[in-house]
Amino acid sequence: MGGRFAGRTMVVTGAASGIGRRTAERLVSEGATVHGADLTPVSIAGVTGHRLDVTSEADWEALMSSIAAQHGHLDGLVNAAGVIRMGTTAETSIEDFRLVMAVNVEGTFLGSKHAMRAMQARGTGVIVNISSTAGICGSPGAAAYTASKGAVRLLTKTTALEAIALPSRIRVNSVHPALTNTPMADAIVDQLGGAAEVRQALSDMMPSGRLAEPDEIASAILFLLSDDSSYMNGSELVVDNGFTAQ
Repeated sequence: MGGRFAGRTMVVTGAASGIGRRTAERLVSEGATVHGADLTPVSIAGVTGHRLDVTSEADWEALMSSIAAQHGHLDGLVNAAGVIRMGTTAETSIEDFRLVMAVNVEGTFLGSKHAMRAMQARGTGVIVNISSTAGICGSPGAAAYTASKGAVRLLTKTTALEAIALPSRIRVNSVHPALTNTPMADAIVDQLGGAAEVRQALSDMMPSGRLAEPDEIASAILFLLSDDSSYMNGSELVVDNGFTAQ
C-alpha cells in the first residue's frame, strides 16, 4: 500500500479507543504497518493487536522483541495510553495519584525507553507523546492528571535532547490536546456526577464551544510522525482551538 508511511512500522498505545484508535486507523490508511497495544482488545482492520500493560517493563520488552523479530526495525511510537482521576490536591487519594502517574508517566517513560533502544540501531525514528493542555496550564480539580501531563511534557524534551546528543536522527515531540470527545471525556463527566449539564459546561470552557474530535488530534500526531516535521524535536504541538491562548 502506498502512502507517506509506506514501509514504516509503528506502535500506538491506547489503541483500543479514542485518540489512539483514530491514530492507528489513520496510519493504516496511509500505508504504515501498525501494531496497536492496549489492555483491552484492539480490533481495527489492518492493525496487529497486542495486550500491553504500559506500566510493565516485561510487557514492553516482549512487544519490542516481537516487532524486531517480525520487522527488524521500529520507525514510530505513539504513547497515547492514559487515564484520569478527577480530584483536587486536597481530595485526591494517594492510590488514585499513583495510578495516574503510573499509567501516564511511567507508561510513557517505559515506551520511550524501549523505543529509543529499538531505534538506535538505525539512528532514526519518531516518538510522539500525548500530553495535554493540562500539562501546560493548571486545571483545578484534576491534580493528578495535570501533574502527570506536565511530567510527560518535560520527559519529552529531555528524551529529545538525549536523542540529538547520541547523535541520531531520532525525534521526540509531544502533542497537547484540549479536552477531546473520547471515552476519557465520558469518564470525566461520570466522575463529576454524570449530568448533561456537566458535559455542556466542559464544552463551554472551549473558545469554540465544542470539544476536539479524535481525528483532529490524530492529524497533528501524523504530522509529527511524518517527514514534514523533520526539524521538530523536543517541541510541543498544542491542538486546542485557542484554549491556552485565553
